[in-house]
Amino acid sequence: MLDKNQQFEYLMSNHLSGHISDDDERALLELLNSDPKYKTLYTEMAKTRAISFIPMLENEKVPSYKNLVNTFHNSLSLNVKSTTFRNFLRIAAAVIFVLSTSVSLFYIFTNNHNNSLATSETFVPLGSQAKVILPDGSVAWLNSGSTLKYNNLFGKKDREVQLTGEGYFEVTKDKSKPFLVRTNNIAVKVLGTVFNVRSYLDDPTVEVNLLEGKVDVSMSNKEISRRLALLPNEKMIYNKMTGTMFSYKTDAAKSAQWTTGKLCFVDAPIEKIAKDLERKFDVKIKLETQNINNEIFSGSLNLNQPLNEILEYLDVDKKFTRIYNGKAVLIKNKK
Repeated sequence: MLDKNQQFEYLMSNHLSGHISDDDERALLELLNSDPKYKTLYTEMAKTRAISFIPMLENEKVPSYKNLVNTFHNSLSLNVKSTTFRNFLRIAAAVIFVLSTSVSLFYIFTNNHNNSLATSETFVPLGSQAKVILPDGSVAWLNSGSTLKYNNLFGKKDREVQLTGEGYFEVTKDKSKPFLVRTNNIAVKVLGTVFNVRSYLDDPTVEVNLLEGKVDVSMSNKEISRRLALLPNEKMIYNKMTGTMFSYKTDAAKSAQWTTGKLCFVDAPIEKIAKDLERKFDVKIKLETQNINNEIFSGSLNLNQPLNEILEYLDVDKKFTRIYNGKAVLIKNKK
């Protein structure tokens, strides 16, 4: 007869390998519910397992995320009497899988102090991208350094998400429940459409590009009420410093090319491009000369190339020197 610790190790081994039976899955949940230490061990083991998957995911492109989501949501329909049980079912594993051409690593955490207020949070580390399938079937692609949150009532009472960073959304139509993306500065309201939202905390602006359908963009500032309606191939820019927002015609599809491993720029300053590359490659790029800040670039960058090749490509006139030191890159004038 196995003691609790031995039983936990046995069940976790099967659970993480994906070869656990329904009865053992229930036994594991009962064990997790019996002692907080097992929940702590569970989280630690899941994270360790996630990190160990990175090389395999890059090579084999494991297509398991959708299956995981289906299993995860099916588990919520189990007839479990314990409220605490149901709460824990909703946080399930902190799991990772490949979601784009580059390795994507993210964890799902849930705050279960109150079942009706429980939240799911997806965080994408620098250097990664992630695809999230929401409970209503809508799809959100998250760029490096981004976070997406939504509460346990999503799809029931409303369809509201909180975004920090950049997200590309393909929204399932539901006229009775508009889809709402909130950032620190604006709110984007839609019924069913395709659009890209860029709202990094350290960016001076917030941008919304509409590819399909229609969206309403409103300010989150209670003192100023402003609303813009966007049509396909229109872009909205909100200036955090001045509190102003405006829109203009654009090729909106270019704003979402990051989901395919590319970045597209039109007359963009090198400083802005460097910030995107920092997030993508998890590095710090220092521009030591004002001449670089005055440089502008138009074109596409292939993010599947090494960083040094991308920086060399940007230096069209071969005027600058690059010095690499771990995760830091110094760019300065050639002597």
